[in-house]
Amino acid sequence: MKVQLAILAAGRSSRLGRPKQLIEWDEQTLLCRVTQTALRVHASETSVCIITGAYAEQVAATVADLPVTVLYNMDWSEGMAASVRVATAYAIEQQADALLFLLTDQPHLTTSVLEEILNLYSGKADSIVVSDYGSDWGVPMLFGSDHFSELLTLEGDRGAKPLAKKYASHLKKVVFPLGSVDIDTEEDWKRFAKSAFNA
Repeated sequence: MKVQLAILAAGRSSRLGRPKQLIEWDEQTLLCRVTQTALRVHASETSVCIITGAYAEQVAATVADLPVTVLYNMDWSEGMAASVRVATAYAIEQQADALLFLLTDQPHLTTSVLEEILNLYSGKADSIVVSDYGSDWGVPMLFGSDHFSELLTLEGDRGAKPLAKKYASHLKKVVFPLGSVDIDTEEDWKRFAKSAFNA
């Protein structure tokens, strides 16, 4: 059971005004943090790739010492779907059985959440496993290989969630309430940093 983990880190972070991938928290960038979280997964045969776009050189430099594959998304300005396509094409090339999407701006993500997702997947090619935030659901999100061809058809500024919604009655969910905490604006970052400091 070979699973490709793909960290989508190609965005411009226009609402934040600076690359969220490179925000430093606890002496490491958010990108390094999620990458190391992914690399600690031991639930199956896994490998990690990072999809870059805007800020590609800086993003690649921050993970240069980590055992990951960095892929450049030349169509990053289209939106997240372009990065989904790049990750999916790579997963197919690597003959992966499943593809697990991660973002850089979920600071509460843990390796145990990723391993729970892999445990629910359990090798079924038609599986879709999502993270349940309580009032909503989303990434990290896993697709079995049966869905790869459809992932390659996605377009625009949305990621893989529209495809998952198509199979809503078949979704498996892992409880991850803090998955709803992400960093889109400077206010989001200040709010998170304040709560983390006071924790």
